[in-house]
Amino acid sequence: MDKETLLAAMEFTRVRVIGTLDTIAKSGQNPSKVLAWRPGSGRAHIAWQAMHMAATHDRYINERLCQKPVSDPELNQRFGGGSTPSDQNVPDLETIRRTLEKHYTHARDYFRALAPSEIERAIVFPNNVKRTIGESCVLLTFHEAHHQGQMHLTWNLYKAAHGVA
Repeated sequence: MDKETLLAAMEFTRVRVIGTLDTIAKSGQNPSKVLAWRPGSGRAHIAWQAMHMAATHDRYINERLCQKPVSDPELNQRFGGGSTPSDQNVPDLETIRRTLEKHYTHARDYFRALAPSEIERAIVFPNNVKRTIGESCVLLTFHEAHHQGQMHLTWNLYKAAHGVA
């Protein structure tokens, strides 16, 4: 795996996440209402999907790869695990953007600073799974793409439910 390809994949996915948020912001709909809308009882809203991405970057880089505490314990408590959010406090669009940027930048800079030989260094995770740092970058990129897809689908379901073109 080469570092530049990994970084390009991260950026490719991130552009789509931000694009989804931009589309919502420019849609003429109330962003707070869109971000909080759930496609079904107990299902995740768009804001949760986005904040979950940020929490995962924070936890994965800090706890898993650097073996130190997360930088934002509250974020991780509220959005770190599972796919059924229990937190009813929905952050606004600007908070989401700032939080995504903070944790994405930290993750990107972590991978960017690695020497090429470090990409292949393996780490044994708490569940006894052995993964290289490069594979970890791929996993984080896949995770973000997965949740961006859920954001996009939820946005489309919102539009269908509210008669938005």
